Amino acid sequence: MKDPAVLFYTQDFITGTLLMTNEQRGKYIMLLCLQHQNGKLSERDMLKVCGEKDEDIWQKFYQEDGFFYNKRMLLESDKRKKHCATQKERIEKYWADKKYHGNTTELPLENENENEDVIRNKKDENEILLKKREDKFTIDVLHFINKYPESMLVKFRDYWTEPNKSLTKMRFELEKTFEISRRLVTWASRDNNIVKIKKQFTHAEMLDMLNKNPDFKWDDYKTIKIEGGKCIYELNNGR
Repeated sequence: MKDPAVLFYTQDFITGTLLMTNEQRGKYIMLLCLQHQNGKLSERDMLKVCGEKDEDIWQKFYQEDGFFYNKRMLLESDKRKKHCATQKERIEKYWADKKYHGNTTELPLENENENEDVIRNKKDENEILLKKREDKFTIDVLHFINKYPESMLVKFRDYWTEPNKSLTKMRFELEKTFEISRRLVTWASRDNNIVKIKKQFTHAEMLDMLNKNPDFKWDDYKTIKIEGGKCIYELNNGR
């Protein structure tokens, strides 16, 4: 009988798919479910779900011997199998002790997450930890979505999150100091596609940004002047 469940970390999923559309997220989660139920996926499986090759989705899967698999899902599935096997052994031992030795001690409950830190090998662990830090960096960069074009922010993120060969650190982590706001100013000044960076916003524009961006923080902006009874806002320096 196939295992009907696996631990699913919602925060990791949200941060890992932040730049995807809702349609892409739907296809991605379907592929993860198929992998959990059927094992590694064929290219036909990938295309049947996606319709065509979608780079944003396919980069989430490793390709090996003609098959595709998401490494995180593989790890969580293996941990789940080990957990179930351990629980089965504990239950069998409990009933054996109770039957032959009169042991009536209650069966201790095992924490579902006690094997959380037990990962198959160091390389897998490094990749997972690296991915979590990359997701956090992405969120920090997208905090400036109302100040810089999204395309520029994506290029900035892709450049600074390039990992070293040992998969232990990303490019930005190798710098002695790294302040995203200051690096973005330098990056934007060198980007020929950036014609003008909007620095001041009306109250209506602030409300629009608040509705579109769940991470928008009104406190990051200050009132600099009032024109015709209406407030004009500006992003605080260094934010």
